[in-house]
Amino acid sequence: MLDFVFLVITTVFFMLLLAAILSTIFRKQIVFDQRANAYLGKSNDQLDKLDKGKHKKKRQSVIVRKYWNQGVNQVSKRMSQNESKKLQVLIRDAGYMTKLSPIEFRLIQLLLAVGGATLVGLLFLPTADNLMVIWLMIITVAFLGYRIPIFYLGKKKTERVKSINRAMPDFFDSVNLLIEAGIGLDGAIHNVCGRMNGPLPEEFRMAMDDVKRGMSRREAFYELRKRVASDAFQSVLTSLIQADQLGVGMAKVLRNLTVRIREQQREKAREQAMKAPIKMLFPMVFFIFPSLFIVILGPLVIMLITEGLGGM
Repeated sequence: MLDFVFLVITTVFFMLLLAAILSTIFRKQIVFDQRANAYLGKSNDQLDKLDKGKHKKKRQSVIVRKYWNQGVNQVSKRMSQNESKKLQVLIRDAGYMTKLSPIEFRLIQLLLAVGGATLVGLLFLPTADNLMVIWLMIITVAFLGYRIPIFYLGKKKTERVKSINRAMPDFFDSVNLLIEAGIGLDGAIHNVCGRMNGPLPEEFRMAMDDVKRGMSRREAFYELRKRVASDAFQSVLTSLIQADQLGVGMAKVLRNLTVRIREQQREKAREQAMKAPIKMLFPMVFFIFPSLFIVILGPLVIMLITEGLGGM
């Protein structure tokens, strides 16, 4: 197996070396052709080749889409409603609700698992000495291929929640300024969403689109609160919904909310700062202290080994 891997690495190395040598030898000709194409345009033969390439890519995309749709249909027949709802929640929390369906996500999981296991089998089974180890590798790769998309969604959810929490004070401050200037809440949110980028403006943009389709603002805020898995954001939305129900002035509510959000962020920063010494303890014990002991006590240990106690 090592011979096979070495052969593959050697072949790739010599192919790259040959490509580098040829590109160096014909560098002037390549540069000349590129400049000529840039100034004179493509020849008819080249245009024909480009058209053929476009048609070929289009045909390939149609074929891929056909098989993809067949796979989606097969997965949808075998997928229960509970699994679909769980995946829908994961996809929604990660911010991919409008880009990916639960069935497509499950199909991606299966393709990664089967594709990774097949690739490992084709690479290592023909030259394997111990089949048990190879089969364990295949099972491990299949399991990782199936689980990695879930881990990815969890990571994207965490990043998205952090981004929303960071953007909340500035977002609501901007909305508050526009409300104090005489603009209504819907207009202020729409204006701020057009000026800012990120997950928070995107979510409010979706809520405003729901309002335009006929949903009440309260219902749109309820749906928005469900979509974002952030406790701080859900607390803010609850306050906005209650203020809307009771008819309280939004400017005062938003001003108090932004002050509270910033205080919570300061408290979290202090909490993280207090945790820093504890987090540094384990790296110091396992990595820094052993190195110091080796540097300080190493010469003494060597002296004791070579000369004994009499040398001291």
